Amino acid sequence: MKKWTTREVRDGASVSPDSINVELHAQQSAITTLDREQLATDFVDENRLQNYALHRVWHSPRFPTGDGEQQLQAADADTAGRAWLAVNAYNSPGAWFSADYGNPPISLDGFKGGNLFVEWSGNAYLFPPFAATGDLPYPKNPKYLSFRIVINGLVVAERRGVSTHEHFRIFGAQNFPPGPLTMELQLQVTGVGPNDPLEDVNNDDPPLGHVYGLKYLVVGRFR
Repeated sequence: MKKWTTREVRDGASVSPDSINVELHAQQSAITTLDREQLATDFVDENRLQNYALHRVWHSPRFPTGDGEQQLQAADADTAGRAWLAVNAYNSPGAWFSADYGNPPISLDGFKGGNLFVEWSGNAYLFPPFAATGDLPYPKNPKYLSFRIVINGLVVAERRGVSTHEHFRIFGAQNFPPGPLTMELQLQVTGVGPNDPLEDVNNDDPPLGHVYGLKYLVVGRFR
């Protein structure tokens, strides 16, 4: 017969107060040491395993879908037509704003609690003249287009970002409790400095920052 308990007699013939824990741990170890190789063949199949039992994926290969995968930060009426829907010196909020500007956050429904991996990538453009000034008395004022991923108000990943015209990729992972989650993919542009080019010769506003070709991938791995 297997011996489940180990008792140590102390002075005065009293048993160890930890003996009940030893017995419990022994029973648990006998059960939890089983691995999948000891299960019956084909025990875990599509009939036994429900959808999203182990993980769930949310993704969009074309984001935002409403305007050609460009950011939806509204440009003012004086922005040049060739400037896309770019942030300029006048409509830049000066803080973090959503790449899908004006629309609700991305909903991650059905999350059961556990680890959440998220990745966001795309292309970013920062108008080069904003990184240099024309007059010698002013220092150079380099600009950066920064990125961050926010889920339920928690910053999961953040990156300073690009300074010219480059591809970017940002990713991170975080544990979250069960329940619906909301995600925002946010941008921030370095503020305008002294003597930056705010208008061109036609009194149009040149673009400051722009993103396009965006996509994201989220993988929830449940406990």
